Amino acid sequence: MFVRVILLLVIVLALLWLLKRLFGGDEVDKIESTTARQSEDMLQCKYCGTHVPESLIVKVDEQTYCCQDHADRDKS
Repeated sequence: MFVRVILLLVIVLALLWLLKRLFGGDEVDKIESTTARQSEDMLQCKYCGTHVPESLIVKVDEQTYCCQDHADRDKS
């Protein structure tokens, strides 16, 4: 009797796992689609040449910098 209960539990867990795989979608696909929607242009720092996402760029007098420190150093 105990073996039947364990076998039934294993079958139920296997079915739940299979249903999740079939209808739940793959987490990697969800992450990739989210990343693709959030892509943005990369701009080059005038001081060091590093490419930085546009949302993190520091602009001073129409020049682009990766950080405020590089903007300050380029001025002197």
